[in-house]
Amino acid sequence: MSDRFGRRSLVKRGLGLACASATLGACSAIDTVSGWMPWSSSRRKLPELAPLAGANQLLAGWRVSIGPTGLGFVPVLSASQLLLANRAGQIAAHDAQSGERLWTFQHRVGFSTGLAVEDQLFVLASRDGRVVALDRRGVQIWSAVLGAEAVSVPALGEGLVVVRTSDSRIQAIDLESGRPRWSIARQSPPLVLRATNAAVFRSGRVYLGLPGGRLMAVNAASGQVEWEALVSAPRGTTEIERLADVLGAPLIGDDDIVALSFQGKLSSFERTTGQLLWSRELGGAGGVAGDRQQLFAADDRGTVHAFSRSGAPQWRQEALRARGLGAPAVSARHLFLADDQGVLHALSREQGTLVGRLQLPSKDQACAPLVEDNRGWVLGVDGALTQFRIASA
Repeated sequence: MSDRFGRRSLVKRGLGLACASATLGACSAIDTVSGWMPWSSSRRKLPELAPLAGANQLLAGWRVSIGPTGLGFVPVLSASQLLLANRAGQIAAHDAQSGERLWTFQHRVGFSTGLAVEDQLFVLASRDGRVVALDRRGVQIWSAVLGAEAVSVPALGEGLVVVRTSDSRIQAIDLESGRPRWSIARQSPPLVLRATNAAVFRSGRVYLGLPGGRLMAVNAASGQVEWEALVSAPRGTTEIERLADVLGAPLIGDDDIVALSFQGKLSSFERTTGQLLWSRELGGAGGVAGDRQQLFAADDRGTVHAFSRSGAPQWRQEALRARGLGAPAVSARHLFLADDQGVLHALSREQGTLVGRLQLPSKDQACAPLVEDNRGWVLGVDGALTQFRIASA
């Protein structure tokens, strides 16, 4: 399978391309590359899916529709409720077990990314270039002007809301008052992936992946950049070939931080200094998942890889090649990924064998599956929310 085919499949799933300027009028956003890239005009016939190793361990639960969403519209599990937002400005709560809608309210402006939750506050980026904080009745507590569209899911921690905006700034807002705390400007490449990611807080720092394959650590209190490192350097002669944006949120461990880049590498850094610990060639396709023992990622050809936390390869599964795999999620015994044909796959963590398969109502998913114990949820960009259960947890 060619590298070009893998890249076409990845962009088709909704990452898209966008200009790095704050306003997209002069050079327009590109949602898909089909029709203008010579290698994307047609798709090869997919091979038959390999048989499962035993009985299917993925069981369908309830399904509801919450209205069109998009990349970054992640469901949030709060106690026994699933909290969700959609592009039209609606926020709703569903019973996590039954799917019953418990309540809903409508914001006057639509949202550009999903929500973050802090105690009784909902924090979201609105489509008019603001971050808003709402209480659980839908009453606005504060609104902060960003000056550009937010392109990351709001991240909460250390009394802050942190977002990255389309004008290449990382902005921090006081969670209580909505006042600006600090801002960092960075130059972006001419083209960036339209892939919504999020910052992560740990021990007084904010960690965030950036376009161009960079990873940054910022002092949360002062906004001072403590270190900046390359996950993968851009390579190639064209702007498409040089895309190396960091995908998803970095994965933080006790002493390390791991990030994955598009067309690049899976790299691990010492968390406090940014010193490179190890790096593996892996053209990413949605982000990295894992825990203290293992790391998992899919590449743009559809091969799933497992590594130890120290970077040692453990296994790889090639039965899903060319299927356009999205971001992974893990449970105690399983790895979950959806493909761009709308199929959710479950793999065993120990050996990578295929143990479960579930057809979803949507081909394109908004985010990685959300998993808790022996159940999980998948959200499509069209707003189809599907619960699934794991027969053998």
